Amino acid sequence: MTLKKFLWFIPIITIIYFITACASTSKAPEAKSTEAKLFQAPSGKGTVFLYRTGRAVGAAGQLAVKINSIDAGGTGPGTFFRWDFNPGTYTFSSSTGESSAVIQIDVKEGQVYFIRQDARLGIDNGRVTMKEVDQNKGEGEVKNCKLLVSSYIPE
Repeated sequence: MTLKKFLWFIPIITIIYFITACASTSKAPEAKSTEAKLFQAPSGKGTVFLYRTGRAVGAAGQLAVKINSIDAGGTGPGTFFRWDFNPGTYTFSSSTGESSAVIQIDVKEGQVYFIRQDARLGIDNGRVTMKEVDQNKGEGEVKNCKLLVSSYIPE
């Protein structure tokens, strides 16, 4: 009877292993992360932070991010991206097999914007949500996150 109970756990452990393995992301050096958390836009640019808090529920999977339909990378729990853009309109999107989220931001020179991305449990792949948050909330939550290296290079 104990052997049957043990064998039942093998598939569960295997699934957990593969889910957590998919959550790997390319993190930037700590010095870059600290510098990014000064929350200042460079001259002539606007800055956008897209972050994901370290929630326990739905946190294991990596969520892909696109900017203007171009791959930018993927977030894991407790991570963020920072991009410095020329003024203009940019579309940020993320999707899973069950949902998608899109936010459009009209970036202005000297302004800093924050997009919070959340992963929720779903039937199969989970669900993603994104919302723009105010600077105080965004700064407070990003301070607890690690900077990621993005594959999207703004002009």
